[in-house]
Amino acid sequence: MNAPNGQTSPPKLWIRTAEYADDAARVERVLAGDQRAFGDLVRQYHGLCYHVSYKVLRNAGDAEEIVQDAFIKVHGALAEFRGEASLKTWILRIVWRLSLNRQRDRSRSAWSRLGLDGDAEADVEMVRSRSAEHPDRAYQAQDTKEKVLEAIDRLPEPLRQALVLHGFEELGYDDVARILQVPVGTVCSRIHGARRKLADDLQRRGLV
Repeated sequence: MNAPNGQTSPPKLWIRTAEYADDAARVERVLAGDQRAFGDLVRQYHGLCYHVSYKVLRNAGDAEEIVQDAFIKVHGALAEFRGEASLKTWILRIVWRLSLNRQRDRSRSAWSRLGLDGDAEADVEMVRSRSAEHPDRAYQAQDTKEKVLEAIDRLPEPLRQALVLHGFEELGYDDVARILQVPVGTVCSRIHGARRKLADDLQRRGLV
């Protein structure tokens, strides 16, 4: 396979191997006491970790707390990192587990537990601004979004988890598989099943 400039693109396996080697080097620097290396690690993955947690909890404060707790755990557990997955997916697995634990510990409505995108406060502000010009249209858009969120929440938990994680452009099927600790084929079938069930549900309710 050729790159746009005519050069041959490096094999995916080579890219993955180089990524893992870089991860190992970063871990070694942190374990040697290099606080700047750990700070760089936090800055690189903080945003993605926050969004993953927010997708589960739908609460900005809870998501931020989870991310802070996760990086504390990451710092303490780096010696256990074996490089069987990328450092990114290893960290996200910790965030995912902490988020699910927080979710189980608190009773939440379908709206507060899961969203498609964005921050809840930003969504509210957007709806308010649009309501000034088109109140009926804004209400209908918000009502539709809530019904879609509720439909996603009705999905079986394994399907919902795979669909939510797959929604991140930064995560491929292999990343999702490592976070959920299931085969890649299982991830593919769960995402396909989630989309089919979601489409059927929305169609029955006249939303598509």
